[in-house]
Amino acid sequence: MKYVTLGLLLAGVSAPAFAADSADNEILVTASRIPLAAREVGSAVTIVTQEDIKESQAPFAKDLLQMIAGVQLTTDRPGDNTNVSIRGSDNDQVLFLIDGIELGDPSSTSTQYQSDHLVTRDIARIEVLRGNQSSLYGSDAIGGVVNIITQRATEEGISVNAEGEYGAHDTLNGGASILGKKGAVDFRLTATGYQHKGPSLADPATGSATERDEYWRYGFSGRLGVAATDNLELQLIGFWQDAHSDLDNTNSDSANTVRKREYAYAGQARYGSDDGHFHADLTASRYVARRLYFGNSYKPEGDLYKGTKDVVALNANYDSGSFVSVAAGVNKEWEKSDQVTNYSGNFDASVNTSAVYGELALRPLKNLTLTGAARVDDHSRFGSFDTYRATAAYLITDAMSAADIKLRASYGTGAKAPGLYQLFDPQYGNPNLEVETSKGGDVGFDLGFGQAFTAQFSYFFARVRNEIVFDGSIPPYGGYGQFGRTKKSGVEIGMTVRPTNWLSIAQSYTYLKAREDGDEDGVYLDMGRPKNSGSTAVTVTPYDGVSLTGRARYRSRNESSYGGATAGFAVFDLLGSYRLNDTVELYARVLNLFDKQYQMSFGKNTLGASAYGGVRLSF
Repeated sequence: MKYVTLGLLLAGVSAPAFAADSADNEILVTASRIPLAAREVGSAVTIVTQEDIKESQAPFAKDLLQMIAGVQLTTDRPGDNTNVSIRGSDNDQVLFLIDGIELGDPSSTSTQYQSDHLVTRDIARIEVLRGNQSSLYGSDAIGGVVNIITQRATEEGISVNAEGEYGAHDTLNGGASILGKKGAVDFRLTATGYQHKGPSLADPATGSATERDEYWRYGFSGRLGVAATDNLELQLIGFWQDAHSDLDNTNSDSANTVRKREYAYAGQARYGSDDGHFHADLTASRYVARRLYFGNSYKPEGDLYKGTKDVVALNANYDSGSFVSVAAGVNKEWEKSDQVTNYSGNFDASVNTSAVYGELALRPLKNLTLTGAARVDDHSRFGSFDTYRATAAYLITDAMSAADIKLRASYGTGAKAPGLYQLFDPQYGNPNLEVETSKGGDVGFDLGFGQAFTAQFSYFFARVRNEIVFDGSIPPYGGYGQFGRTKKSGVEIGMTVRPTNWLSIAQSYTYLKAREDGDEDGVYLDMGRPKNSGSTAVTVTPYDGVSLTGRARYRSRNESSYGGATAGFAVFDLLGSYRLNDTVELYARVLNLFDKQYQMSFGKNTLGASAYGGVRLSF
């Protein structure tokens, strides 16, 4: 209870770790298929900028996501299996995009993206869109969308930036990027690497664990853009990475390991009319994940899971510049899974989905924007299903106080087909599974007084039918079944306060009530989600080039965490940086400053007090 009280008190005086919204006229890429300014968006969106990434010293994208209102993670350890939940959703109900590439592994439990190894080194911006977005982005977006936009050269010439750090648990982390632009051509190439040997993933506090668990990853990413004409732009985008992780049981060490290689690439074309009112985007992409599991119960050459997701998508939009804007698109996806294992058997299977969607934005009154979207998906196994969404945004401005308040609301439906593993795995699959369906929405407001104070408040709710779960009671060893219903509702609060030019306070807070249908009498039981979570950050810049941040992360007790209850906790971090000149910056951080013993998932060990230091170079 003390952590709940702390969160509520801080929420009353401070603000979101990242911008709840952006400048009024800035276009939000993810919130709509129509280019809408921030003041016209009726959904809850959080923006993480490149400066936010730098100040947070976050090596991995998940380190950033856990600081956002409405988002909860199952781990904060580098390389550990990471599930991202938005408003109580499952990980497979959150769609990840990188530069327009849809990520998702069809060989996983359900087609989903595991963000375990996603580093921040090449990221320029993250947009987190919360709530049901299936009508815009398909079946993987019941919970929300995480859209990642990578760095791109925008100025003539060549620039190089690099960073490297060393710290606790023999951590080595670094990367370098070269960016260039000459006339109509621009490019970026980034190389990254990370390794550490931390304590056991199994927590000795709730089990038996003595070994050190190793994790490493390295990868490359890049993009090449060409302005072919004044109206046509072409791009090639891609990334490749290789990672190794030790694996442990819930409460004991294990000799098992996993090696994961994944890559994605895409070709894109964007056309814009001379008057700027019409745009069309075409993307063809492929994402491949290949996992090999090693251990006593696996094949000598490793148990293989390989998933491939191919997507071709076309979106066109027309903005009249006044009353009406429209967008329409088509989408074709092919999913394939190849599995060769001792663990549960072999299979290969594939499905494909065709979709068509449309969106309409109306501005019937000054400062009022209404949007409606509808989508029809045709699945090769489950047939057709439709989804829709509606939003409203109304901006109130007060010139005397320089205050803006945006009232907003959204409501939508979603649908998600079972994954190939859930359907066809020889041991655990269930070919009789049905499509999950959902309904949900939110109401709230965004408040701003220039840069001095911003705030975002949302009440949200969602209902899911036929939610797919692993049911241990299915003979002989368990299998996949479906709940009748699940319910999620709660409150998100985010604020930033900048009372002076040398002080800023940031706050995020989430209250979540997530329940599942427990028996035939309609009694609902708590799901494995903490009810209260949040973060607070206070940053001081006493001198030009010097920055100091104190940060707290906290959660309430989670009674229904898988395997057992996890206690509430508050963890404190300390970060600092010093810019020597335009070329060199030194930085350091201490995570879990007071060496708090805590668990984010039952039986999973977190890191104790850990110090890191590094240098950034820019040329």
